[in-house]
Amino acid sequence: MKRSKTNTGLLYFFERIIRGHPLIYFFIRRLIRYTKIFEEDANGVSLLNFPKKVNIMDVGASDGIAIKFFRRKLNVNKIICYEPYKPYVKILKKLNIRNLKVNPHGIGRFNKYHNVFFPRYKFFFKNLDLITYTFYDKKSLLNQINLDFKFKNNISIVKEKIQLKKIKNIKMKIDLIKIDVNGHEYSVVRGLERIIKRDKPVLIVETGDDIKNIEKYLKNYGFRKYLFSNKKYKFFKIKNFYPLNTYFLQKKHLGI
Repeated sequence: MKRSKTNTGLLYFFERIIRGHPLIYFFIRRLIRYTKIFEEDANGVSLLNFPKKVNIMDVGASDGIAIKFFRRKLNVNKIICYEPYKPYVKILKKLNIRNLKVNPHGIGRFNKYHNVFFPRYKFFFKNLDLITYTFYDKKSLLNQINLDFKFKNNISIVKEKIQLKKIKNIKMKIDLIKIDVNGHEYSVVRGLERIIKRDKPVLIVETGDDIKNIEKYLKNYGFRKYLFSNKKYKFFKIKNFYPLNTYFLQKKHLGI
């Protein structure tokens, strides 16, 4: 478990201030929807070899900031997103994006319902839910809260049940899969086994405790792990240090 970090330099300095207090984080995170700010290592998609039209799968689509980023960087054909949290589903459905399909459930190895946990900050008589901090394990959530927030008074933990489904088949070829589900990434990868085996897409996976299990599993299908350095604007093979997001790539994606 490590501090949440999506940028470096001056942006990282401001990010630490924003994440220090739940109230500041809540309102700034809502404002980010209307900006072009996104995780800087996602810029690596611009250097990868894709078809002329890219089909994207976004697992843990949140309020759509990743979707909007990919549309700016790539020539997108269709986007399929998966988001089990109802308020975010409403936001996604209101996005004026052509060929966007919104699925109101998560992905897992099996079809089932699963408990998730997220922090709720009470501001006077208003409950502010920090949904981007949704975890599948309560202990992991508490550890992350202790790492990120200096002001933890008035934070309570909410438990909800979400639906997970294993994806059996998607007719169109998938070129890019982004997975950001706070500790549930390995289950998502296994739930997408047929798609990954068939299409060999680019995978951008948020690095968590299960990243080595994901690496071992994807290695069977010819994937290797990479990080993208925004400073050098270049991909590097991962040796010891895992970044915020791990790219799992085939040789074809790098033009090798």
